[in-house]
Amino acid sequence: MTGAERSSLWAPVRGVCFDLGGTLVVTDTHPTTGQVAHVLGITLQEAREVMEAGAKRRRVTPADLATHLARDFGRPEAFEPLHRVLEGARTRAASPQLFPDALAALQLLRARGFALFAMTNSLGSSIPDQAPGFHALLDAVVYSADTGFCKPEKEAFAAVEAISGLEPHQLLHVGDSARADAAGAVAAGWHAAYLHRPEDTRLPQMADPPAVTIRTLRTLRHLLPARS
Repeated sequence: MTGAERSSLWAPVRGVCFDLGGTLVVTDTHPTTGQVAHVLGITLQEAREVMEAGAKRRRVTPADLATHLARDFGRPEAFEPLHRVLEGARTRAASPQLFPDALAALQLLRARGFALFAMTNSLGSSIPDQAPGFHALLDAVVYSADTGFCKPEKEAFAAVEAISGLEPHQLLHVGDSARADAAGAVAAGWHAAYLHRPEDTRLPQMADPPAVTIRTLRTLRHLLPARS
């Protein structure tokens, strides 16, 4: 698909929604879920399943989540290291490092008249008390811990539709997961862009059409002209 064809495909778009970690925000070298898995002595996949079933669907303090995890896994001695991991994650979330192309992309799309959102499957314990400065460029940040739904579930995308007042075909989602972001958006009736950065050491995933694969957020300037 040529750039012109993509631009035409996205002509109805009035709002752009971004994933946070891996898309706008540089992910931690040692992700929180991986650290939790290490402390508890479980596999990363087990930790991911536990977090998605609970901690990503409700707000919880780092202390409460550490307490629940230590209790549920029969590891009371793990409370302190778990608490440190979770508190550290929330502290870092308050001052995130943006990718070099993120701020310029948000500023440009805002200037061109697009409504802007972010949607993330974030741990409820990692949501900072004070929103980072770049959130001022967004109309809303939608956390799975507030909606109770995680991407790629259709209800997660419906939450953004409700906040934005836009129809599915008027929304574009941009994210670095072919499954949670691209496939989830397409299933919800949205437009989708799968972002796989050149520096991403993970193997690129297959993003099925009509999702579009991009390598940088700078590409959006060519595919989303100013709204008429």
